[in-house]
Amino acid sequence: MDADVGGQPATVRLAFPPEPRLLGTIRLVVGVVARKAGMGEEGIEDLKVAVSETCALAVGGLARAGRLDPIEVDLVESVDRFGIEVRDRAPPPGPAGGDPDGDLDDRELGLALVGALVDDLKTSALEDGGNRTSFWLRRGTGGPDPAGDLPPPLT
Repeated sequence: MDADVGGQPATVRLAFPPEPRLLGTIRLVVGVVARKAGMGEEGIEDLKVAVSETCALAVGGLARAGRLDPIEVDLVESVDRFGIEVRDRAPPPGPAGGDPDGDLDDRELGLALVGALVDDLKTSALEDGGNRTSFWLRRGTGGPDPAGDLPPPLT
């Protein structure tokens, strides 16, 4: 996969039924594609956890709604970063803020985890219902570095 082939980022598109048993396969595909795109091992692991969490949220939301709509995943390689977009047709969770006690719902907690692993996280509703979650990781990083430039880890 070559980034920016013909001026466009290289994209791998997947669609799979909302079955928990397939999450391991999605992680495997993300690992292979990210490795071929030149991402470092720490970044690959962060991307795999982030896509697993995002897809698990989609699987859970679709299961609660009793829907079997496929989950769509785009893996996007550009010159300086690697991105993933997950789209699902799950309806929005119940009342904002989760349960009546004010606790966060599973989706909010899961997205907080994803946000801690990646450089950029965006979520939005799809026009025809459902969710779009996209995140990016810059090449050469293992994830966001809130403390600034840190030396590489010792091996």
